Amino acid sequence: MTAHRQPPPLLAIMGNAARRRQLRMAIDHGPVSRVIGPTIFASGWLELRELVRRHDRSPAVVDLGFESVTDPPGANSIQVLEGTSVPLVAYSNRNGEEEDAPIGVCLVDAWRPTASDSVAAIASVVLRAADVHTVNCLLATIAERTHDEIRNIFLAVLAVAVRRATVRDLAVALARSERSLRRHCAALRIPPPKKLLSLGRIFTVERLAEWSGQPPGAVAMALGFSDYANYRRLVRNTLADASSAVPDRCGAACVRRVILQRLETRQLLPAP
Repeated sequence: MTAHRQPPPLLAIMGNAARRRQLRMAIDHGPVSRVIGPTIFASGWLELRELVRRHDRSPAVVDLGFESVTDPPGANSIQVLEGTSVPLVAYSNRNGEEEDAPIGVCLVDAWRPTASDSVAAIASVVLRAADVHTVNCLLATIAERTHDEIRNIFLAVLAVAVRRATVRDLAVALARSERSLRRHCAALRIPPPKKLLSLGRIFTVERLAEWSGQPPGAVAMALGFSDYANYRRLVRNTLADASSAVPDRCGAACVRRVILQRLETRQLLPAP
């Protein structure tokens, strides 16, 4: 039997007790616990920086308004994380007030209490932050080999791929109608939206399985698949023409190659 390592924990710094409970409910007690380890809360920014050093593969949720009574002056904000590579989800309890990230700090997404309060929404935000560097590497390669419009479409694909999503969900994320999105993909000579979603879902499962050290079946179920057999059917149906035989474990690198092959175009038609 293959031994699987403990998944990286979620790091967090948050002063609001109710939000802390919400975060624990979403991560520690929800399906995403198959992918991300238990939440570790820091009591101050300096402690969070130390946790980042000890868990360098972990994402973090940070309360932008958190002020610690134990941190010295000047070490009481997100600036303490400058120069780290930790992917951050920014939580703010200050009526939507925004804050720019210092140089070297990777703010991936935002947890907004007014719009993202459900357990499922919080889990989705955290999953988007996990292993974001692999996602960014793929998106950068897509932009280099095609152009920014295709990169932006696949960015939206990966944003919704952490949960069960439909073509309608993808169209909403891109501020288009479903019909407009299908026509747009055809004009760009890339696969239709449903195929793009399938590729995005498979890539997300495989990369998070490798990142977390967990079996792909457990990760697939955490991302909304009913069982591993259902996920394997999607893999076979989506990648069947990528090679003569679809391996039992395709791996993120394999899916990445297929994505790039199917998004590369020799001649682009004008976008509608």
